[in-house]
Amino acid sequence: MRIVSLTVLLIAALSCACLAQSGYQISRCSVNCGGGLVAGGNYKLDSSIGQSAVGFVVTTSILHWIGFWAGEVPAPVVADNVTAAKMLPDGTLVSIAGRIATSAVGDFAGFFYVEDPSRTSGIRVAAPPSGVAGLARGSVVNVIGTLATNADDERQLVGPIVIVLSTAQPLGPLGMPNRSLGGGDLGDPVRQHGVTGGSGLNNVGLLIHTWGRVVAAGTGWVQIDDGSGPVTVDTTTLAAQPEQGSYVSIVGIGSLYLSSTDHLRLVLPRNYTDVVPRHPLDAR
Repeated sequence: MRIVSLTVLLIAALSCACLAQSGYQISRCSVNCGGGLVAGGNYKLDSSIGQSAVGFVVTTSILHWIGFWAGEVPAPVVADNVTAAKMLPDGTLVSIAGRIATSAVGDFAGFFYVEDPSRTSGIRVAAPPSGVAGLARGSVVNVIGTLATNADDERQLVGPIVIVLSTAQPLGPLGMPNRSLGGGDLGDPVRQHGVTGGSGLNNVGLLIHTWGRVVAAGTGWVQIDDGSGPVTVDTTTLAAQPEQGSYVSIVGIGSLYLSSTDHLRLVLPRNYTDVVPRHPLDAR
C-alpha cells in the first residue's frame, strides 16, 4: 500500500448534484502521510500509518463513511540500505525502510537526512517541513522517493513519501579528520561523487564529527583546518559564526559543494549546539 500526503475532495462517491441536494459541503483538506486528524463542522478524516484515509461526512439525516485511494502507482525498487539506493540511477523510484533521521524538521530548509542504523551511509531527502511534521533526530522512517542529483552533485530523494514509524536513540556522529570528509567516488559509473582528490569510503550524507582552527570566514560560512586540509562549514543555521582564529569541534552532515569542476568538502551543522569552542590542545 502506498501511503500519501492526501489532498481530497469531500465528495465521497456521490455526484455534485446529489451533494447539493443532500446538503453536503465540498471542501479541500490535507491529511499528513505520517498520520493525523483533520476535522470540520460536518466532517472528520483520520490518517494513520498503514492506512491512507478514512472518515465521514454528516448531514441532518445521513452519516456517510468515506475512504480514499491513492490510485495506480508504480512499484518502487526496494533497497536494503542507503548505499544500495545510491547505486541506482537518477529517476528511479526507490523505497528504503527503517532508516534513522539524523536531522529534525526545521534543522534545514526544505530537506533532512537519514542514514542506515549501522552508520555506513546516509542520504538527503528533499521535503518541505509540512510533509514531515513530527520528524525528530532519531525518528525511524520509511521513505519512498525518486532518486535525483542536486546542483552540487549530491544524491537525494525527491518527491518523497515519508512515514514516521517510531523513535529510536539518535545516532552518534562518526569522528574523522578533515582530509577524510567526503571520501572517494561511489560506483562505476559514479553514482555519488566524493571530493576532488578524495580517497577512502564515500561518506557524503553521514552525520560526522570533525574539528580544527577557523582559518577563513565569510557571510554564511567559515573554513576550518586541522592541518590536513580546509573544510567549509555552512553557518546559516547558527546564531553566530565562530571567530576567525578560534578552535572548534563541529558535528554536522558531511556534504559537498561544486566550485567550477571541483567537489569540495562541506559540513552542515544542524544548529548552534553542533559547534563547540575548544582549546587548541584539545580541539577534538
